[in-house]
Amino acid sequence: MRRALDQLYRLCGFLAAFAMLLIAALILVQVALRFVGGQIKSADDIAGWALVATITLGLAPTYRHNSHIRVTLLIDRFKLGTPTRTLLERAVTALSVILVGWAAYVSVHFVWESYVYNELNQGLLAVPMWIPQSFMAFGFIVFLIALLDDLIIDLKGGTQSHLAAAANGDEMPVER
Repeated sequence: MRRALDQLYRLCGFLAAFAMLLIAALILVQVALRFVGGQIKSADDIAGWALVATITLGLAPTYRHNSHIRVTLLIDRFKLGTPTRTLLERAVTALSVILVGWAAYVSVHFVWESYVYNELNQGLLAVPMWIPQSFMAFGFIVFLIALLDDLIIDLKGGTQSHLAAAANGDEMPVER
């Protein structure tokens, strides 16, 4: 199970990186085409969809590698002990599960409605909206899985992934 989850998180990271590269490629091609009087139909729509995909698909892998911005003001300021810190980390993760679960539910419902009502993009390309919206829903679902994964590991006495990454020095450097 652990291997499958890690592969799922890696897949999301790969898809997020691909979406980011798509944005860069669209911009470069648009600039080149302007010199010859051309353009890509609905490039701004595609770039917007790719941006949402980049953000939502990147949530789970960045969380697992402790690359999210975390506000540790209470923990750092009050020098909380290990039991209190552990309890606070669990509470924050549980609250995150609730909030991200809600976001995942709403996103899936949004995609479903777009599919049922055959909603099409209003731009030059008539793309069914459920297609780009499904990347957002998938990103939230995988992020929810990552949070549940960490909460279960923590409740079993293990260390949450982002805390393990921080302890190993795998997180991105933060200037203070």
